[in-house]
Amino acid sequence: MSLCLGRRLVSRGFKVMSAVKGSPSKARLVSSRPVLDTNECKWIGLEKMKYLDPNGNEREWDCAVRKTRNTGNVDGIGIFTILNYKDGRPLEVLLQKQFRPPVEGVCIEVPAGLIDADEGIETAALRELLEETGYIGKIIKQGPIIYNDPGFTNTNMSLLTAEVDMTLDENKNPKTQLEENEFIECFTVPLKELPEEMLKLEKEGYKLDARIQNVAHGIAIARQYNL
Repeated sequence: MSLCLGRRLVSRGFKVMSAVKGSPSKARLVSSRPVLDTNECKWIGLEKMKYLDPNGNEREWDCAVRKTRNTGNVDGIGIFTILNYKDGRPLEVLLQKQFRPPVEGVCIEVPAGLIDADEGIETAALRELLEETGYIGKIIKQGPIIYNDPGFTNTNMSLLTAEVDMTLDENKNPKTQLEENEFIECFTVPLKELPEEMLKLEKEGYKLDARIQNVAHGIAIARQYNL
């Protein structure tokens, strides 16, 4: 992270967990090109689909598909993670910054990942939380299977809520277990200020992942209608 960005985050009450491997803000897109042979791609394929509309007419649809889906028919998980200090301090949401080449920028995201073969959804969530953030948490809610962009791709996921007990010794000095190609910075924002902070981050040039922005938007709607 740049020094000036780090100062802005601290001045706004964010707790910044600096990256050891390298800041996502230093990543850059070098080039892109059309792929004529989808066998070049490890993670994603393209399919030409045919279907019948409600009137019985045959139509076509172009679709991006995951090549990594396992037997459980669920691709991945996202973890909405709440840090609970249990000493009167406000609850915090654990967020991440990660460079995403398709949007040519750094995204604000929740911890997330793909589910390994023969791995349960909750097991995958706790594993990814530990690997990407160093925290040991517990799952307090598992959401249904959701589709990120069903007009474009079949990829799906479950969004879970995890709570991290910050009084536990194992959460006092979290150490990530990032893979060689992962460059992730973690930071926190107060839960009660999540909608406002997401809008501020967007104005600063970050790309907002729909999963966390949708949660923030839901909080704002609940406030507006006193739900």
